[in-house]
Amino acid sequence: MGSVGPSIAWVKVDVLTAYQRITAEMQVRGRLRETMNDSESLFHLRNVSAEPLMPGAVPLNGVPEGTFNKMAVCGIRTIDAEPPLPDQPEVIRRFVMFQGTSFMVTGAAEFPKLSDQKMHSEVLMKSRFFPMVDVTVVVIGTAGKSWTQPAIWVNRDLMMALYLG
Repeated sequence: MGSVGPSIAWVKVDVLTAYQRITAEMQVRGRLRETMNDSESLFHLRNVSAEPLMPGAVPLNGVPEGTFNKMAVCGIRTIDAEPPLPDQPEVIRRFVMFQGTSFMVTGAAEFPKLSDQKMHSEVLMKSRFFPMVDVTVVVIGTAGKSWTQPAIWVNRDLMMALYLG
C-alpha cells in the first residue's frame, strides 16, 4: 500500500530561544523545512535538555516529552545534516547577517545559481524559517554565548534586520 504523506521521524535538534539552548529529539514530517514552515504552531519534542542562557532560566536534563511553540524559536538545526534533495540545483552563496530580537546569525545563504540577485531577499522572506550555512550564532546580552554551526534555520518573524553582501 502506498504512503499517503511524508514519513514521521524523530530527529535530534538544537533549538535556540531567547533564554535557553535546547537539545532534544523533534518529531519531523518529511524534512525540517516542511515541519517548521507548515501551518502548525507547535511541534513535539522528547528527551529534552536545556542550557540556560539568561539568569533565572531553568536547566533541564532528559525530560521525557514536551510541546514547543514555533514562534519562540530563534533558530533550529538538525544535529545530523539532512541529505541534499535529489533535484537540488547548483547554488551560489551570499553573505548574510541576520539580526534577531535577542540573537544574531552571520554566515551565508544559498540561492539557485540562475536566480536574480535582486530577488534574493524576497526568496528568504517567503517562508517563516529559512536556512543559513557556515554560521556563527551570537546570543545578545550574554558574554561568551556564541557557536559556530554548519547550518541553522532562522525565524523570519523574529527578524529586526537582514543584510545581504
